[in-house]
Amino acid sequence: MKTLRVDLGYRSYPIVVGKAVLRRAGKILCRLGFSSPPVIVTNSLVWRTHGAALLASLEGSFGSAAVIGMGDGERFKTHESLLKIYEGLFRAHADRRSWILAFGGGVVGDVAGFAAATFMRGIPYASVPTTLLAQVDSSIGGKVGINVARGKNLIGAFHQPSAVLSDTEILTTLPDRELASGLYEVVKCGAIRSAGLLHYVDRNLSAILDRRSGPLGHVILESSRIKAEVVSGDERENDLRMVLNYGHTVGHALEAATSYRRFKHGEAVAWGMIAAAGFGRELGMLASDDVRLLVRLIHAISDLPSLRGIGLQDLWNALKRDKKFRAGSIRMVLLQRLGATEIVTDVSPSHLKRFLRTFLETGGHVV
Repeated sequence: MKTLRVDLGYRSYPIVVGKAVLRRAGKILCRLGFSSPPVIVTNSLVWRTHGAALLASLEGSFGSAAVIGMGDGERFKTHESLLKIYEGLFRAHADRRSWILAFGGGVVGDVAGFAAATFMRGIPYASVPTTLLAQVDSSIGGKVGINVARGKNLIGAFHQPSAVLSDTEILTTLPDRELASGLYEVVKCGAIRSAGLLHYVDRNLSAILDRRSGPLGHVILESSRIKAEVVSGDERENDLRMVLNYGHTVGHALEAATSYRRFKHGEAVAWGMIAAAGFGRELGMLASDDVRLLVRLIHAISDLPSLRGIGLQDLWNALKRDKKFRAGSIRMVLLQRLGATEIVTDVSPSHLKRFLRTFLETGGHVV
């Protein structure tokens, strides 16, 4: 078991990564200063699979805990789910001394974290992420919120967790598609900050997909370290933290254009990284060899859902609603080389639109 730290002054918190973390969650949280039972927010699938182990661990340290369930999947990242959590908190007689434990994937973490940010003007929360995607990405950094019809994550807040507990063993029950979705975010971390991580994934891909604890724990730890360093340097996405959005400009638009039903988040980001790599090469920023390596690795992880049937105008309309589209121009994170990024603030909308037309027509072929 290893511990990283997100260094944010008095809001700093640990990220604990290792085997059997779930079975020790109560003791770990008790050592971190929690002294009362949490209100657990989870979804039914996670709870059926792992709820008993978590409850046994928590009850040994805190006594019985209330449980609030919500739907599973991106389409449940809504104000209806948020209101359900508020109602559950009231039923549990929660007050400003209470705290939430988010137990699930990224959707559970984002909505539960936003509930914590706003209930009684803010209460603490901790996260036990149960997907690889949540362990390496959404559980770290304090960006919480919900989706609305106009776009993804447009309603939200910055509210840092008090702890993140990532158990590698819990991923043995993760469906293959979910594991691949998280691994695309690992690739993103390598693409923006560590060519070494990319090459590690490339060399050890079979072992990672087989869920071998050593290689899997290594990529979780390295990806968490990268995100922790970026967040510590720029908590509120003023500049540096924007690099974490690599692949998300097009990725978020693909999710919205398909009503969040075709792609897992990591899959949409994977297509977004492919698009960003191809567009970066077209701008003369990224060498063709780097594009080929990145695209080959993404496709080696798993087959991505098809882009078939996605219209350019639907994609473009979704992209224009994104926070990165401002005053008629688009900010994009593009690669200078593997492991190094540049935030391009003056992307030509007409140029990007022409590129995306070809991207969609060729089914995402850029090499």
